Amino acid sequence: MFDQPTLQIMPSSRLCRVHLLRHAPTQQGTTRICRGHQDVPLSAEGRRRSLAIAHWYLAQFGTPEVIYSSDLSRCRFLAEQLGKPTLLPELREQDMGAWEGQSWEALTRADPVAVDAWWQDWVDARPPGGESWREMYHRVVRTWEALPPAPQVVVVGHAGTLRALLCHWFGMGPEQGLRWAPPQGSFTELLLADAGPVLERFGVDQFPG
Repeated sequence: MFDQPTLQIMPSSRLCRVHLLRHAPTQQGTTRICRGHQDVPLSAEGRRRSLAIAHWYLAQFGTPEVIYSSDLSRCRFLAEQLGKPTLLPELREQDMGAWEGQSWEALTRADPVAVDAWWQDWVDARPPGGESWREMYHRVVRTWEALPPAPQVVVVGHAGTLRALLCHWFGMGPEQGLRWAPPQGSFTELLLADAGPVLERFGVDQFPG
């Protein structure tokens, strides 16, 4: 990763390169659906984009030794194109409970007070039968912290998964989660060290070749 002279002058030699991949578009398309833990399959375009990402990634980096992925199929499909992932339900998106599978438009019509209250306190409010964003944040962070160290790690996840990890690494609380907006079907690269994280590429969503 770095030559010996560079390692000797760096403030930390304990390094981990992390590649974050967000899943590609699903069959529900551009309609604003409350997905959460619902296992929504990829669209034809989503499968095409996943294959394009995998082809580009393998050409750039080779087959990764360590892959962690949400177990939901929209993430699992991409992860399995890269190698043999460890599937972790703990890396799923926020559990949206009784709201899952419904459009935000329909939810707002059915219960505008509850939806408005959720948006007013999106960090700590829970959808009926679901979990809060703060609870999801801590779930994902605990999972990451329990993983064994490795020099290079791939994480395939959802917007919420990646936002939680980025907030954690950069010392931002869960209330800052919406500052990160990785596009669907995108690649983000970081270098983690004791001295702090370095964001090298964020939200790359064009994969030539």
